[in-house]
Amino acid sequence: MFSTGKTILVTGSTDGIGKQTARILAAQGARVLIHGRSQEKVDRTIAELTQEQPDAILKGYIADFSALDEVRKLAHQINAEEVSLHVLINNAGIYSPDFKRSSDGYELTFAVNQLAPFLLTLLLLDKLKTSQPSRIITVTSIAHNVRELDLDSINDPDIYKGWGAYKISKYANLLFTYALAQRLEGSGVTANCVHPGIVDTKVLHSAFPDMQGISLEEGARTSIYLASSDGVAKMNGQYFENERPVQSAPQTYNKAMQLAMWSKCEELVGYKLA
Repeated sequence: MFSTGKTILVTGSTDGIGKQTARILAAQGARVLIHGRSQEKVDRTIAELTQEQPDAILKGYIADFSALDEVRKLAHQINAEEVSLHVLINNAGIYSPDFKRSSDGYELTFAVNQLAPFLLTLLLLDKLKTSQPSRIITVTSIAHNVRELDLDSINDPDIYKGWGAYKISKYANLLFTYALAQRLEGSGVTANCVHPGIVDTKVLHSAFPDMQGISLEEGARTSIYLASSDGVAKMNGQYFENERPVQSAPQTYNKAMQLAMWSKCEELVGYKLA
């Protein structure tokens, strides 16, 4: 099992799918880095998981993904303190019914769901490469089917719709994963993304208050599979549902759009991959 003895960072692991993912990976013998927005949430999660699994190897990190400076500090801290990083699971995400801006002035959903994992991944790439074989897993959604997107309109409050913004962020996750996978060919690092299903989480209830989703256990299953299975060691640039690679929406394979999104994200986070 690939995860045993490996160091794994699960972003957004103080709640929901992320916490369940961390719980199972710790039970498999991984050293799990718990990430959350506050010290209180991280401490509470570590205490809970340690009570369940006294032998669990856990370490906490704090960063609010609505602030790119905090993402930079998180990456710097991990690069400085961790000897290795074998798996990065970009799990943290939000849904905002109303238009809000991040501390950097960007539309909040896009900032948290796409810009933060984009920047974090790029800043941790050297650590992942020196730890190879290693894996990058990004939690996206079946809601990624955006047919037309003007990249310059992402921060426009006049056309904002909560569900539309969420869809754009998940579309961006796929474009990013596919573009990243191409850049990683032959590096010993793979990049894949996963639709966890319609899961009973705070994000689901924020978007659809009356909808009931599948359990957290079911929702975390494919992320855990991608982090732990020896059978996906060579898989790169794939979109997974129910532990199987499937086709994402046709427009996500548009190379020009992948490049345009990559360039836009580099511009917005102020970091360009060498």
